[in-house]
Amino acid sequence: MKKHKDQNKITERNRNKGMEQGFSFFTFNFSLKKYLSLFILYFSLFISAQTQTENYVLSTTCLTADCVKRMEVIQYSDGLGRPKQILNVGASPTRKDVVTHIEYDGLGRQVRDYLPVPQSGASTRNIYPAANATNASIYDNETIYGEKMMENSPLGRILQQTPPGNAWQGHPATFDYKGNVQNEVLKFTTTTSVQNGANYVQSLAISGHYPAKSLYKNKVTDEDGNTTSEYKNAQGQTLLIRKSVLMDPVEGPSGAPAGPGANLENVDTYYVYNEYDQLAFVITPMASRELVMFQS
Repeated sequence: MKKHKDQNKITERNRNKGMEQGFSFFTFNFSLKKYLSLFILYFSLFISAQTQTENYVLSTTCLTADCVKRMEVIQYSDGLGRPKQILNVGASPTRKDVVTHIEYDGLGRQVRDYLPVPQSGASTRNIYPAANATNASIYDNETIYGEKMMENSPLGRILQQTPPGNAWQGHPATFDYKGNVQNEVLKFTTTTSVQNGANYVQSLAISGHYPAKSLYKNKVTDEDGNTTSEYKNAQGQTLLIRKSVLMDPVEGPSGAPAGPGANLENVDTYYVYNEYDQLAFVITPMASRELVMFQS
């Protein structure tokens, strides 16, 4: 009887062991399938990844949980790691590729900014030739890039900038960098005092003009000839923004129209900082005009 009971225990133990082994095999088999699926997905992405002769970064943004709908952007780079073409895969309304061309001048500066150009053929995910990426026929052969002219200095500041489009060619925006001249910018000072032991009161006063060449002056003339000048001190604080606007037209000699700039008026906005380098006052154009008239 005892021998029979021992035999039953051995049989039960073997059955449990077999179930454990079967469960372990099922878990291993399930894990293997899971990782195999991930490997196949990764490998399929790898083998469809365009070219083996170009440097690129593929970015995928999933639009659905299963990533069936997604946005793909491929950025191709040159040997120095600089972007040279951006390919939006199937991004046009007809599911064609949209390509943005990037180029550099002899000093490595990006002086032309090209508009994106949709392609006509099916997507190959490969880099497109420059002739395809800069084909202007989709834009009715308009100028499809904005162009910058930069100074030949380590600062690389922009001197002239032209937007895309044939209508803007010959009407660039220009940039000028210089210092202020004598009696050009009013100088304000502030005084901070305490009243009743708690309230801080700030007063404002005019203390002449800034000396010549003591401020940085950056002047921008837009495509329509309007100018904006920004004056900054050595700390980089903006002290004055001056816009020159054309007021009501006036007549020149013998009733003829006035020449260019005959009725330009400055519209000034002053920014005044206290002794703690905090912005304390903003003087509006109307108030600035009254102050200038008072000073004169």
